[in-house]
Amino acid sequence: MPKPKKPNKSGTPAIEPTQIHTAEAAFHRVKPDLDAIPLSELDTPRLDLQAAAVQAIGVAETLSAPQLRQRIAAIAAAGTLDAARIDGLESVAWATWFARYKFLLTSATHSGAALPATLVERAYETRARMLKTLEYHLDGDAEATAQLAHLRAGSGHLDLANDLSGAADMYRKHREAIKDDKRNFRSEDEQDASALAEQILRLLGATATPEQTLWKGYQARAAKLLFRHYDEAVRVGRFLFYYDDPEGRFPNLYTATRSTSASPRPDKKPDAASPVKPESAPVEPPVLGIA
Repeated sequence: MPKPKKPNKSGTPAIEPTQIHTAEAAFHRVKPDLDAIPLSELDTPRLDLQAAAVQAIGVAETLSAPQLRQRIAAIAAAGTLDAARIDGLESVAWATWFARYKFLLTSATHSGAALPATLVERAYETRARMLKTLEYHLDGDAEATAQLAHLRAGSGHLDLANDLSGAADMYRKHREAIKDDKRNFRSEDEQDASALAEQILRLLGATATPEQTLWKGYQARAAKLLFRHYDEAVRVGRFLFYYDDPEGRFPNLYTATRSTSASPRPDKKPDAASPVKPESAPVEPPVLGIA
């Protein structure tokens, strides 16, 4: 598959026709499963969904090697693995990529609400202060570091709202580690960040088009399904490659997408990351007594 083209100047996705056809076909195959997932209390994970999809495609290709499929079938026959999730991972990954692509495409053609400058300024100040606090105290926590890297990447007011919600969640989770910080920690920031995020989302949502709402829902559903399938693939992959860098070959999606995160960014429309076919890892795992 040829390498995707860079996004055009308008910020809308620019990719090869064969790739969009592959992604769209996968979406329609998976659509019944997506429609079966209720949207209530469902949110899109705070990570680069398209980068996560690319990672999952690479893992699916690695596990599709014939010698691995035999071992996977043996594990599934023992009742300790859902082989259907391994089989469906690539389609789910492409469907996730497509749902995110469509959401970004519809967002790029819709300007959204004009947010008050004072709201945006306060939101950025709160976000910056909270991230400084979290980064200083959680430097040794790999999962937290990966989440923080994502909070510093992206673009636009929608990302700003998501960043604030993410920072508030991390404040709740890591309060004991950060509460004694005398420089940047403010006890009210957690509540303020949630309130600012809610206000931004309410103002943006007031002008959201039906198509945006549709694809926002599908990307949240697809993300849920992607994690479900990918986690099963990681379980068996780490077992098969137990003595050969299992976590490096099969990282969690937050860690895997961390390298795609950028440094702090200006407020601009998001570019849609095009899926580059990843290189598969070598497929000769150590023999662990599975025929």
